Amino acid sequence: MTETEVPRIVLERVRVPAHEGRIRLEQWSTDLFQGLASRAAARKACKRGDILLNGETASGSVFVEAGADLTRLEPTGKLPKVFPMALEVVFEDAHMAVVNKPPGYRVNGNLHRTLEHALPHNLAPSDQPDALRQFRPVHRLDRPTGGMVICAKTGRALMALGQQFENRQIQKKYRAICVGKLDGSGEVHEPIEERLAHSSYAVVCSTRSLRTKWVTTIDLWPRTGRTHQLRLHMAHLGYPILGDTLYGTPGEILVGKGLFLWATTLMFTHPISGEALSLEVPEPGKFESFRKREIRRWNKYNEPVKPV
Repeated sequence: MTETEVPRIVLERVRVPAHEGRIRLEQWSTDLFQGLASRAAARKACKRGDILLNGETASGSVFVEAGADLTRLEPTGKLPKVFPMALEVVFEDAHMAVVNKPPGYRVNGNLHRTLEHALPHNLAPSDQPDALRQFRPVHRLDRPTGGMVICAKTGRALMALGQQFENRQIQKKYRAICVGKLDGSGEVHEPIEERLAHSSYAVVCSTRSLRTKWVTTIDLWPRTGRTHQLRLHMAHLGYPILGDTLYGTPGEILVGKGLFLWATTLMFTHPISGEALSLEVPEPGKFESFRKREIRRWNKYNEPVKPV
């Protein structure tokens, strides 16, 4: 390194788990790094030298052995154009922030209209020596899902938060409305793509619906972090989440209302101070509006009932 070179900040560092078959570096990078949303993005990162395999740059087409160390470095070059979308900032300090993502937007990726590209429009620059050139979300929400997302502003925060996610030390709770009448609470252990997946649920209330007879408002806790996990698990139980265009049925899709799934609670340790943080946002107004509207419609044509 020359005197004028600045050390590149490590964004993520992971170890490749035991696996069968031959899997390329670009695929592992997509699967293991939160900040890479597709194989195309991973392939470009490898070409730029942003991905290290056992400390060295490598082609994305290289097959990777179990136990290998993968490192993602902060990209150099021109920063992407800021997307001027206003976000609710739930928490912010010099090291990290938590923002409320609107549904319909990707967390990150090659598109301009992403949460990541909107962060500079909403967050203050960090004054720390390891400040990131670009604020980084440290986990993902599905595009149609709204709710809280943790974002890092410094390299230390990014690494520490990534470690908490890897060790399953960050607790997340979601609020959803499902089709049908579900009772009590339970656990779901249905594998996703042959990988262990575990979710918990608890019923908040069940209300009548002229459209589907019953809908049930529930709280959900993903114990693992598989893609579309909560949506798949509720569909597996026979109670798909209202508005789910992938795993529901056409009659459960409400024009212009989107998916009724929201990340409402985060519990984790501040990556620098060690303070225990418990952050919560209310369910969006469309949840209560839908329940009230469906009860009114049911009562208009049937004997009036109260929520149970």
